[in-house]
Amino acid sequence: MRSNRESDRSDSRSSQTAQTESRAHHWYVAYPARMPITPLLLAIPLLLPSDMGRWISTENDLGGVCAVVALPDGRVATLDGDSGHVRLGSGESATTLDLSRTLHQPRGLSHCEDGRIFVADTGNHRVMFFDGEGLMLGGFGGRGSEDYRLLAPHDVAVGSNFVAVADTGNDRVQLYQLGGKYLYAIEGSPDDPMRRPEGIAIDSDNRIWVADTHNHRVLCFSPSGKQIRSIGSWGNFPGQFMEPSGIDTADGYIVVTDRLNHRVQILDGATGAAIESWGMHSFLPRQGEGRVHYPADAAILPQGDIVVAEPFEERTQRFGASGKAIDKPAQAPPGVQSHFGPVAATDGRFFCTWEPELRAIHIFDLDRRTPVRLSTFGTPGTAPGQLGDLTAMAIDADRQRLWAVDATNARVHEWMLNPPPPDQPRFDPSMATLNRSAPLQQSGPGDLVKAGSDLVFLDRNQARGWTLQGDGQHSPIAIDLLRDPIAALAVPGEDGQNPRFAVLDARERAIQLHGVWPGHSSEQRSIELVALEDPVDLAQLSDNSIVVVDRAAHRIHRFAVDGTELASWGERGVEHGQLWRPAAVVVDHHDRIIVLDHGNHRAQMFEPDGTWIMTFGAGRAWTADQESRAAASSNKTTGSEDK
Repeated sequence: MRSNRESDRSDSRSSQTAQTESRAHHWYVAYPARMPITPLLLAIPLLLPSDMGRWISTENDLGGVCAVVALPDGRVATLDGDSGHVRLGSGESATTLDLSRTLHQPRGLSHCEDGRIFVADTGNHRVMFFDGEGLMLGGFGGRGSEDYRLLAPHDVAVGSNFVAVADTGNDRVQLYQLGGKYLYAIEGSPDDPMRRPEGIAIDSDNRIWVADTHNHRVLCFSPSGKQIRSIGSWGNFPGQFMEPSGIDTADGYIVVTDRLNHRVQILDGATGAAIESWGMHSFLPRQGEGRVHYPADAAILPQGDIVVAEPFEERTQRFGASGKAIDKPAQAPPGVQSHFGPVAATDGRFFCTWEPELRAIHIFDLDRRTPVRLSTFGTPGTAPGQLGDLTAMAIDADRQRLWAVDATNARVHEWMLNPPPPDQPRFDPSMATLNRSAPLQQSGPGDLVKAGSDLVFLDRNQARGWTLQGDGQHSPIAIDLLRDPIAALAVPGEDGQNPRFAVLDARERAIQLHGVWPGHSSEQRSIELVALEDPVDLAQLSDNSIVVVDRAAHRIHRFAVDGTELASWGERGVEHGQLWRPAAVVVDHHDRIIVLDHGNHRAQMFEPDGTWIMTFGAGRAWTADQESRAAASSNKTTGSEDK
């Protein structure tokens, strides 16, 4: 998500004429006769790492700002992954390029010295480049695992004579010429491959720096692809990482956003030594200036300041030696804070989710007045039974089984459950026993769906579905998916055998219905969701209506199968009933809607009409009755003071 400000410019002009490469490898649109050339800085002040963590300024309301890059003229460019907008500059003087017609859920941003803007078009599995006014000039990639093709690329970096792409879904880095012709791939050593790299940068020596996200380390490669250095491992000490996400380099220093440690680290590019870090997780979301919360990317400005993108907070923050010191929180606040990840499942009395920072799964009992946590289990790692990044979960109360897709370890895990009796719920850390762990090579983002006695994995990157087998010999399912299948549900067919599927496509913003559904004679039908900004998950109630999460709009919608909207609720905020970037939804056996309120570190429960019931986390719950009593107590106290 960055540029190479110190690199040699000799090849950047000639690259504009090198446009005769094989069109099977990339798209090409003719350049305009004149291209705007961004002024280059002749000198860059030396970055001084001491006290770089001092807060300078915050810019809010930037949507899902997932990438930031320093422009040579001192301005900052940001990428909103929700809308596909690129913002050049800040404040009222900023210029916005609306690239939404071309891009789908982009994650990475860079720029070339000739003024071109490169974007990792993650949802479309490609890289696109534009001029400084947003005119599309060309692109390369396309969904696939072959040489030159890409799978969910998360970042792009432009050097003096090549482009490097973090090919996240293929666990590799790919290099292209500036015009898009494929050069070669870097995959790491066979016995120590990369795991879902998300960040990439090119330094003044054309060395390639990679945030090897799910190996929790930073890698450095020579321009020829030889590994020079590996820095870090899982942990929270200096020089260790928990999902490094973004990376930038200047003046011999490397800046890394350490996502699950909620901090930024500065490394010495020559030795790999940790020099400084700051951020360290704020206790509360929205806690304010200087606190760092799930940082996604960072950029070093020409004067040495560092700008950090935080999509969870929908903001960027600027840090530097000239800013003011940040006071650390004195104590953890009360409340229901739980770092739930964006994955959940429910069946019968059970609700389960997980915490990425602990690499642990929570199981709750839903048959009490408030959810009771029955178990928390799991440890980080790559050994059998250890957990990486879970992207999908499913649970079966009758069979007492729990499954999870582990994208880091390319496996699907199955646990046997030994729950306490329903009338005697209690916490038991040994409630789950690993039964098997089968390989699942295409194990990135997706959804797990119980379809009768079968377990189906919806593979978002490949746009395919698989019936999972315990021995790892998985079978494709015979349904045609759309462009970006992000979530699914299955219900028994009329014959009780062949299930009906409903698949949410984030690119088309539609729910694709497969099989015969009540009230429809057609074999296939869709529910259009064009009014939604960012649909990410769905669930079904007992009346066959479907609930959909709109993450970017902070709302929940409920539709009848014929597409009629039955209810809609939610707004951005931190109060009960308000939401902040909700990530997942399930419906329990009491027809209560449970939403993972991801940005607020909690789960919320609603009636089908949107009435708020309760908020809960791993530690406690807050119900409507408690809210009423608290309000009454507050009013009574206020009344006494008034007297």
